[in-house]
Amino acid sequence: MDYIDSGNSQMSTEVSFQDEAAFHSAIADVRNDASEVNYVLCGHVEGNPNKIDVLYTGTDTSEIGSKMDPAEAMYGLARYETKFDLSTTVKFVYIHWIGDKIAIGKKGRYGVVHGSIESRFSPYHLLVEASSPADLNSDKILQTLMETAGTKSKVLDDDQVTNRQMRGFTQTQLPQRDKKSSFGVSAVSAKGAEVEILSDVREAVSKVRMDGDPATWMVAGYRDANPKGPLQCMGCGEGGLEDLKSCLDETLPMYGLYRVTHKDADDITTVKFIYIIWVGTKVKPMAKAKISTHKGTAEEIFCPAHVTVYASELSDINERDIMEKIKQQAAQ
Repeated sequence: MDYIDSGNSQMSTEVSFQDEAAFHSAIADVRNDASEVNYVLCGHVEGNPNKIDVLYTGTDTSEIGSKMDPAEAMYGLARYETKFDLSTTVKFVYIHWIGDKIAIGKKGRYGVVHGSIESRFSPYHLLVEASSPADLNSDKILQTLMETAGTKSKVLDDDQVTNRQMRGFTQTQLPQRDKKSSFGVSAVSAKGAEVEILSDVREAVSKVRMDGDPATWMVAGYRDANPKGPLQCMGCGEGGLEDLKSCLDETLPMYGLYRVTHKDADDITTVKFIYIIWVGTKVKPMAKAKISTHKGTAEEIFCPAHVTVYASELSDINERDIMEKIKQQAAQ
């Protein structure tokens, strides 16, 4: 039975799990070095876009494609091992499955809540957007993980293919990065240098992302203008983009998150998140170099986002350009 939103009220962008404890247990197993569980797959309960539950867990990632329903949207976290120079690294992959037989109306309703769903599977190293079991081929995923880590050529060695399942440890619809490829992968950059993130930053980000909270923007910056950190919240409010921009300082590197709504061609309202990376025109070169190493850490806090804006002047940040990018993505 499909879930149909009654009345004309805006559909919620948030999801909940039918069995929250089961989901947390399954995710913990995937991330646990001592567990044999290598993947968890979730799906909507009776077509309800705001309710999902754990459908499968397993040890063999090569079987993930066979578990997918071509008429449904599904979501998963999978654990893979990569090897380079006798060093073994575990990587996590977030899977966003949109079956090629899913109804258009259902696809739209599921798209509205994807940002809430994806946040429950973060953090991860790689996003795979799939509509065919072939998109979930383990060899392809492993090769992409190694290429994005800079440890692998375009061709997998035979011994690495054989050993791909060895044991080890280990942001809203995001746009597909390559429409020409059936294997839709977008990589999260290497984490880089650590920087302390104060709790008020995480709290402000949560407020902006939370359905029902009036906060629409937040800005974080380096305390005492020290590029070594920590990052602290420097503003959070309910206004528009101009309010966010009023917090930006031309002498400081800063980060912002902005929430907007957008109506697509089917008159479906969706929430979009804009990630702003600000490096003012008067930021010193040494500070620029230092904060560039924080890219991965910052993305873990402020992403996923639908649009990323790199700005050094206030004119680089404007509503018209942001909404145009969102419209272009919605039309793809």
